[in-house]
Amino acid sequence: MNKERMKEYQVRIVNASRKELLVINYELLRIEVEEAIASLEKNDPQHVEKSIGMAQKFLRELSDSLNFEYSISKELMSLYIYMNKLLVEAQSHGRKEALEEVKGLLNMLLDGWEQMEEIDEEPVIANGQKVYAGLTYGKNNLNESVDTAPNRGFKA
Repeated sequence: MNKERMKEYQVRIVNASRKELLVINYELLRIEVEEAIASLEKNDPQHVEKSIGMAQKFLRELSDSLNFEYSISKELMSLYIYMNKLLVEAQSHGRKEALEEVKGLLNMLLDGWEQMEEIDEEPVIANGQKVYAGLTYGKNNLNESVDTAPNRGFKA
């Protein structure tokens, strides 16, 4: 992932609700799977291993955040275990089909979460830095104005 894209995700994370954080996690997981597929096609085993490792970390974060008071969490955990098995298979045997199956499952899950009705939630990070884009324009670029509160991210 390039630095510009990472900066975009940092801004999204700071201003994200719980649901948005979940969607971002799915998006980042999908990006890593797509990068693993591209690296596999380029025959770059080091980058394949790195991308699959990152994908497994995102998948672990999803499974760690499950609330087992709800019955759907058990089904999601089974799905996450299956996707991890596919990632291991892709890493050890170089199977692109396994990565494609993981990507398909992620697209289905991500589509479901994106269609879920928006709940009025505050951002998880209280007092986070606000970024306002589009208020001013430079000659060849869009300027962003950043709120520089002294205690951003911390509650005093």
